[in-house]
Amino acid sequence: MRGVHSIHTLSFGALYIEAWHRSLGEAEDTRLGPATGFLIGVPGDFWLVTAWHVLSGRRSDNGDAIRKDGLRPDYLRVRFAGEGQGGYHPVDQHFELYDGEFQSSPRWRSHSERRIDIAALYIGAVPEAAVEAFMPNTWPTLRDLFTRERRAQVGSEMDVDIPLRITDRLFVLGFPFGNTGSWPFAVWTAAPVASEPLARWDQLPGFVLDSRTRPGQSGSPVVMHIRPGEPVVAGGDVIVHEESVTALVGVYSGRLDPNADLGMVWTTDALFEILPEVAPPGWTPPDPIL
Repeated sequence: MRGVHSIHTLSFGALYIEAWHRSLGEAEDTRLGPATGFLIGVPGDFWLVTAWHVLSGRRSDNGDAIRKDGLRPDYLRVRFAGEGQGGYHPVDQHFELYDGEFQSSPRWRSHSERRIDIAALYIGAVPEAAVEAFMPNTWPTLRDLFTRERRAQVGSEMDVDIPLRITDRLFVLGFPFGNTGSWPFAVWTAAPVASEPLARWDQLPGFVLDSRTRPGQSGSPVVMHIRPGEPVVAGGDVIVHEESVTALVGVYSGRLDPNADLGMVWTTDALFEILPEVAPPGWTPPDPIL
């Protein structure tokens, strides 16, 4: 197709997930619903990140079961992209969520504050021949806006984080309604920042997006993506940068209300509190939740 030059690397970064309940006896297992997740870590040593309610089957606000029948997930089916001569093919792998019976010993981690709707399951290496697509764990600085040749020429004033402000455009990468028509490439849903990122929504490390996200995108990575030529305002200066810059902002967990296009994103600070081993060097936990 004319005008198409390449596939963006992060289009691989969101993974299609299905949560399943294991039925007893000869009854078939029950598919509870689709979701999205992503990998963070290093090759061979990955964590699968998604929303807490996807793994627990419970609402994060009050702890009630999501389904009327009370069924909760026992395992996940995660779809990786295998690459071969004929293109990409699905590599589905099951991951148990609990050790033992009766969901008594979870294999996944979550935040001590239940309302922070993030969970992470350790998976180690991806399946053989699957694409290793994982999210960055560092935040770019203004220096990263320049070409490699010019980075050494700019002054130390460029060694500050690229700011994230209200109305900035972010993207939620996932599979709305569990639709995998674009698989293995995620759908990028544009999502302007709708509340002050530093204000802490309900005194928690998160903020609100204005986006038309839908069921199936819970657990999606939320990324900042600035293309070459887009202006960045920092310290009163306008920088028209030369490089494409992308960063993981947080984890999307769902809309605040079914009747509103306002969705919740939990920041990487909340994620790194759960997974300090994947936090960037020098990261320190935020102030305790009041």
